Amino acid sequence: MRKFLILLILIFTLHSLAKANDISEFEIEGMSVGSSLLNYFSLKKINASIVNWYDDLEKNRYVSFAFDDPNFENYDFVDIWTKHNDDKYLIDTIAGVVYFGKNKLIKDIDDCYKQQKIIADQLLEIFTTADKIGPTKLNHSSDPNNKSTYTDIYLDISDEYEVVIACYDWSEEALEKENKADHIYVSIRSKELREWLP
Repeated sequence: MRKFLILLILIFTLHSLAKANDISEFEIEGMSVGSSLLNYFSLKKINASIVNWYDDLEKNRYVSFAFDDPNFENYDFVDIWTKHNDDKYLIDTIAGVVYFGKNKLIKDIDDCYKQQKIIADQLLEIFTTADKIGPTKLNHSSDPNNKSTYTDIYLDISDEYEVVIACYDWSEEALEKENKADHIYVSIRSKELREWLP
């Protein structure tokens, strides 16, 4: 049986998980690394969900997608990366995004830091040999005023994959003028993709 890596709506923590060695057994909104997007979405929806976040990076390596779906139970968005020209649309990296809000379980950045630690600690119980790095707080490069930050915890879980749990705290100016939104981000990311990203 597949295990689910999700942020629960009511208790906002991980499901109880048996120990597992296969990263493909962990899912975000029912999707897992190595499975095909075609199992979950129509080709029309897939093509409509392509985003151009990384125009300045090396071309023809990865394609980025951002999915929202009324059937998502735990995340506001799911971001996915596949290899360029992969007609099977196999998931290389997957991330779930949950926005903060007054009427949501994570109301602000302080709540995010608490949940970030809980998620990391529970994952360390599963990936017992993982190395933990962080939390590390950095200024976000897309904010010219250097008032926006993100705080990462990295779990090095295998030679090929890592888990990233991040809290994004945008400045008031970025929230208002650039349509940014504070959020928590949970990702199962390939190290190959990490090397490609800025």
